[in-house]
Formats: sequence, structure tokens, C-alpha cells
Amino acid sequence: MPLVRVDIHDHLADLRPAMSTAIHSALVEGWEMPADDLFQIFRLHEKGDLFYSRTFPDADRSDIVFIQILVYTGYSPEVKQRGATLVVDRLAELGIKRDDILIALSENGDGDWLAPSKEA
Repeated sequence: MPLVRVDIHDHLADLRPAMSTAIHSALVEGWEMPADDLFQIFRLHEKGDLFYSRTFPDADRSDIVFIQILVYTGYSPEVKQRGATLVVDRLAELGIKRDDILIALSENGDGDWLAPSKEA
């Protein structure tokens, strides 16, 4: 169950629904996770709220889209990279520059999630 946090400048606010779909579909396809496993948080920031290198590592950034993905441990490095690459590809299809996307993956394990099931 990934939890996805996306921090963007407010001029991208109208793209949130499309960005959500792009990110989610990439994780469903790339990580083979269930389609109904959707948990995302979008945070808007005014110009000057987000600080970032315009060039590291070998980038040419004009803006930034920070994506944090917290995921249950167990995905191989190859699967994580495949999913992240699909996220970048799908966001690029929306007109977001590839160099403007930064993805950070974090893992946790047993006992670190609580998602109660239906009440009886």
C-alpha cells in the first residue's frame, strides 16, 4: 500500500486530478499493485516555498515536482525503478518536464501500517 505525497507549486493546481491518475496508473502497472490501492496527498505551494537545485544531478530544472512514495518493503530495486520511470513518463505526457520531477522512495515493514477493515 503506497502512500504518495506530491508537493507542487500552485500554478500546477489544475493538473492534480490528471497527475493523480498518471501516478496511480504507473504504480498499478509498474508495481502490479491493486487498482483500488489509492492513497495520495497533494500539497500546493506558492512560488518561493520550494527550494531545489536547478542542476543537480545533471538536470536542467525550471520548476519542481516533489513526489514521496512510502511503500511496504519487498519490491525489488528493478520493480521500484520501473514504477518510478513510468511515473515520470506519464507526468511528461501531461507536459511536466522530466527534469522537474524528483521521486523519493521510502520503505517500511510489518507493523508500520494500520488500515482497519470493514467494521463487523
